[in-house]
Amino acid sequence: MAKVFLLNGTVIFSPERNVLHVKSDETKRIALSNPATRCLYLLIQQQGQVIERDYFFEHVWFINGAQVTNNTFYQNISLLRRAFKELGLNEELIVTVPKVGIRLERQLDVVEQEAEEPRSEKPLLEPVSAMEATPIAPRRRLLWWVLAASVSCIVAAIVTWQTQFDSRLSRYEPLSVVKGCHWYGNQDVLNFDKHQQFIKASQLDCHSYPWIYLTMYPNFPRISALTCRQQYSRWRDNDCVTHYYFTESRNVGA
Repeated sequence: MAKVFLLNGTVIFSPERNVLHVKSDETKRIALSNPATRCLYLLIQQQGQVIERDYFFEHVWFINGAQVTNNTFYQNISLLRRAFKELGLNEELIVTVPKVGIRLERQLDVVEQEAEEPRSEKPLLEPVSAMEATPIAPRRRLLWWVLAASVSCIVAAIVTWQTQFDSRLSRYEPLSVVKGCHWYGNQDVLNFDKHQQFIKASQLDCHSYPWIYLTMYPNFPRISALTCRQQYSRWRDNDCVTHYYFTESRNVGA
């Protein structure tokens, strides 16, 4: 059965449903993003301890194949503070420790509970008379409409994802051309010193995959290099391989 957490006896946090709501009135609720939910769940798991920012990045985003900036991280923490405040909790219970990480204060009373099953006053199935039964033909038409709408949504989502991804890669900064390799770096960093160090030490195959898109951030243990046979574009099939490198092994947030 799914778990929920009762906060200060007044607010329910449901990780399974990505929601915070007042215990006495479930209509007073705030929907959380998936990253915000995972951040709060980590804070509850290690309540009272300072969790380093890199630990959040690794266990909220990197583990799901996403890479984000500091701004995205702090936006999700701010969302949690606003949610606490709107639901009657003290937002200062989520504390930022400068240059270290985030801590959930022990003053917040957290009780883990079993999620209650939704109550239904009506039977799940009601008898339907022959006069009320839906004709077969309209049912089929409705099914086709639902199927067509689902396919359209999936196609739109794929196109949107491809557009955003290609847009992100198109903003990568050209760094250098070395021995046939065209090196690019993510633009949302202050400098490219670490990128240049990686380029000098790299032994990637520039003959087969000459276009290389590097993604790395200061103090992040993971580096990704997307290598492609030609310059990346969403308007054609791309033959690319992603390589991951871990610069060090760290046990943070313990």
